[in-house]
Amino acid sequence: MKWSWLLLLAACGEPAGGTAHAQVQWPAPEPCPPQAQWPEGMACVLGGVFTLGDDHGRPDERGSGQVFVGTYYMDVHEATNADYERCIDAGRCARPVRFRGFMAPNQPMVAVSWFDAVRACELEGKRLPTEAEWERAASGTADTVFPWGNEPATCERANIDAPGRGRGCGRNRTAPVGGFPAGHFGISDMAGNVHEWVSDWYSPCLSGCTNECGAACLGVDPQGPCHGSSPCPGHTQRSVRGGSWYWPASHARASARRGSGAQNRGPHRFGFRCARDLP
Repeated sequence: MKWSWLLLLAACGEPAGGTAHAQVQWPAPEPCPPQAQWPEGMACVLGGVFTLGDDHGRPDERGSGQVFVGTYYMDVHEATNADYERCIDAGRCARPVRFRGFMAPNQPMVAVSWFDAVRACELEGKRLPTEAEWERAASGTADTVFPWGNEPATCERANIDAPGRGRGCGRNRTAPVGGFPAGHFGISDMAGNVHEWVSDWYSPCLSGCTNECGAACLGVDPQGPCHGSSPCPGHTQRSVRGGSWYWPASHARASARRGSGAQNRGPHRFGFRCARDLP
């Protein structure tokens, strides 16, 4: 289990002798439809209440709180080079910088901007997941530390920078998608392999710091600062999730997060996966 919980309380006046509070009433998530109705290549993520963030994690994970997300669909695999090629062929996405060893059709596509990730999802009738949706898929209904449970990240579970083996578990690159055991909800590679863009603007913490995300990251189906729309005063980066082949196990935790400029100048070898609402 994650270590910290922030109780969300709704004030109901302040009578003499103390403050009265009412317990938050959370919605009930829709059940997942029968699997035969799921879109091809997607899994159903059962919604519910969970803890977003980790007060024992890095500074930008702190200020954790309870969040509800509704049930939705998530791509089983990260978008591959073959998947992204469809957006290029449609004239909607730019061809990214080519990195030797990273361009096989079944490897996750890398070096994409946030804008092109959005366009690639839209072309498929999908969208980028929110940070809260992404973390729900990664932590599961039991609110675990990693996408498979609470056991440590190893090269048997994820493509990471592993002690004694090096980056990419000795490959020094990404692995073909689906090469590791699937995690919660049957979704693969939520830890390691490639950092994934999500829709939210990035804040340096969830709450308790300058320019916190605050209420925009908590509650029911949070969308992050400015509901993800542009412009968003005080915010210049979008969030990425999931760690990668380049980073150690600490970046592969369900709550780990970081930010980067949406243009992805450089570029960083970021990828993405898409989500879709229930009908």
